Amino acid sequence: MRPYHLIPAVPALALALMPFLPFVNTDGLWFGLPRMLVWGAAWCVLCTPALLLTERQMAREGAELTDTTATVTTAEGVDQ
Repeated sequence: MRPYHLIPAVPALALALMPFLPFVNTDGLWFGLPRMLVWGAAWCVLCTPALLLTERQMAREGAELTDTTATVTTAEGVDQ
């Protein structure tokens, strides 16, 4: 498991722990809305960049592996 696979776990964990966090699950308003609504909406919005970042890092790693593999096979003299 690569470290970038843990990036989307942060928003998921924040959403899963939402009912148990005392500063979120209390009476009060943030920006005129209930705290749990703001917390949930913010982390739902942050899921998209987290997944995008993970996908780009996976694609970059895949491209590096492909380049490395191509270099090794051509160095051995095997045609593709």
